[in-house]
Amino acid sequence: MDSLIYNLALELERQVRSPLSQFEIRDLLSIEAPILGNIYISVTNIGFYLIIGASFILVISLLSTNYNKIVNNN
Repeated sequence: MDSLIYNLALELERQVRSPLSQFEIRDLLSIEAPILGNIYISVTNIGFYLIIGASFILVISLLSTNYNKIVNNN
């Protein structure tokens, strides 16, 4: 029984290396272009969340502005 608990504890320690690993910045899409001196362009998880948030705010902003199209003032 003790060896089973010990093995489970070792397996858990292998899976959870550091609490900071959840904040690791990872490359999701990367392009290495030989144009203009080998430019390396990448979209990381932080950039991906920023694009999603900005798109959401833009859509909400466009939908909430009616420019007097719904009700005519005349």
